[in-house]
Amino acid sequence: MSLAGKRVTVYLRTLIVVLVVGAIGLVLFKNRSHTAKFWFFGLTHEDTPTNIVWLMLWTSGGAIVTWRIFSFGRGLWRDLSEVAQLKASEEKDKQLKRRSAELDERVRRMEEQTKRTAVSGGESGIKKE
Repeated sequence: MSLAGKRVTVYLRTLIVVLVVGAIGLVLFKNRSHTAKFWFFGLTHEDTPTNIVWLMLWTSGGAIVTWRIFSFGRGLWRDLSEVAQLKASEEKDKQLKRRSAELDERVRRMEEQTKRTAVSGGESGIKKE
């Protein structure tokens, strides 16, 4: 991207941030004198009015914390499933190695038996033509 294109992108992003911050500030400023009565898990008194600005800030903070907790839980769930898959894969590899060792041992015994049969067959007086 050219320098002019980057400059336009940076200015556009800056303008969007300024507009969003301005909109949030305007909402908070216009609601500074409003109050509401609400209940919040016993942390607030229901009969005491609370400033709407504080209510909005606590609500947004709670939403962000909740999102973080769910995000953490989703990542933890993925990690747990990955660990389970790795464990299953390792178990399968162990079984494969054990089976391979058993087959190698069987092949070795068969080769020894074939050698013994070939050696004993030659000593029994059978002529090969």
